[in-house]
Amino acid sequence: MKVLNETELRDIIEGCTVLGTGGGGSPEEGWEFIKKALKKGKEFKLVKLEEISPEGIVPMPYFVGSVSGKKVESVYPDGEAVRSYEVLEEYIGKRFEGVISTELGGANTAAALATAAMLERPIVDGDPAGRSVPELQHTTYYILGIQMAPLSIVTPFGDEIIVPKVKNDVQAEKIVRSIVAVTETNVGVTSHPVMGKVLRSSVVPEAITYALKLGGALRTGREKVEDPINSLIEAGNGFLLFKGIAVKSTWRDEGGFTIGEFELEGIDEFKGETYKVWLKNENLISWKNGEVDVTIPDLISVLTPEGYPVTNPNVKEGKEYVVVGFPAPEIWRTAKGLEVFGPKYLGLDIDYVPIEKKYSR
Repeated sequence: MKVLNETELRDIIEGCTVLGTGGGGSPEEGWEFIKKALKKGKEFKLVKLEEISPEGIVPMPYFVGSVSGKKVESVYPDGEAVRSYEVLEEYIGKRFEGVISTELGGANTAAALATAAMLERPIVDGDPAGRSVPELQHTTYYILGIQMAPLSIVTPFGDEIIVPKVKNDVQAEKIVRSIVAVTETNVGVTSHPVMGKVLRSSVVPEAITYALKLGGALRTGREKVEDPINSLIEAGNGFLLFKGIAVKSTWRDEGGFTIGEFELEGIDEFKGETYKVWLKNENLISWKNGEVDVTIPDLISVLTPEGYPVTNPNVKEGKEYVVVGFPAPEIWRTAKGLEVFGPKYLGLDIDYVPIEKKYSR
């Protein structure tokens, strides 16, 4: 077990924002969750997968909605994610052993960290996505056939809902997203009450440590007045995809998702070229000079030239940005993984091409 200090927590949130690929929630909001727990003197304990007992239950608390969702004053002092964890624990009738994040993102990983700290449980160094994803079925659990229900849903207005059983994760996505759309705000959810013996072989291991590494690379790169983008790329085995000025950035809230696109005109070695990214909460596909460049499940992330990751609603016309890419966790590159979260999910009749086959270091 490792107790995380404030610098490490900040690095994790920044690394998760990179891995959030434009989505995953606001890191500023995420830091507020963590700051509240720190002010209460709570500890943030990180444990390895193998430290969870075989029969111990570890669900994942998170928020569902869009980064552009309406902010509402919550009736819950510790937030909807914490309450949703408590509601599911009360329903099952057994004390949960820990917490795992639902995805790597600035707010959702922070929500998991804060929930763990507030309720004095450890957070597991793993993740069922290894990045941010737009829908509830986009998890390693779904790929492996592990049930999502029972799950709890909590709104900031005080509504508490238990869903004992669902047809599948796709149906669960429709149910939860409909609540988001009707309430016009984000909701707290806790799902996948998985036992330790199953957890160990069903998530991306050491995902929090990976985010910590990326965030630390950006921070030290800035502190040493080096190129933080290169530091990030080296730390994450990533690739420089583009540098440019945003000439278009549009998005809308649709059915509980942030849908949109942005376009860049190249500068420096990319002068005379163009880059476009389409997003559904997260950056899912890009085009370079009009041709498909990178697609999910690989990661497309946007940063400022100074090395600060940017969420999608904050890509502003006239500003300079750097686009970087990272390989997806291997489970997403399996046949089932690509069926769930590959080009076909985008409605494209093209084969997935791993990012490292297009770019070299």
